[in-house]
Amino acid sequence: MKDKSKLLSRAALEIVASRFRALSDASRLQIVQYLFKQEHSVQELCQLTGMNQANVSKHLSVLAEQGIVRKRRQGLFVFYGIGDNSIYELCDIVCGAVGKRYGQVMKEFSER
Repeated sequence: MKDKSKLLSRAALEIVASRFRALSDASRLQIVQYLFKQEHSVQELCQLTGMNQANVSKHLSVLAEQGIVRKRRQGLFVFYGIGDNSIYELCDIVCGAVGKRYGQVMKEFSER
């Protein structure tokens, strides 16, 4: 959507919306945040997030379906990592905008 003069088809917009839906859950964002640093197994992600194995697996499945994470099998374990490097940039943009907005909102509250 960089070329703002070109409109995407409804089908293309559905694909984009699916990607955003995959990132619209705080638990999935928490998992992605841990995967930014290094690969982790489901068991490690359970320990890091405090979620149970079923929840972590469900969230990883949604993220993997969208190509956001990838999995790598090593022996009996499956390790997950970031599968699409554009996620780093997307998160930087969104977190920067939220931080800016949050800072602006906090400033407005302190002025009252």
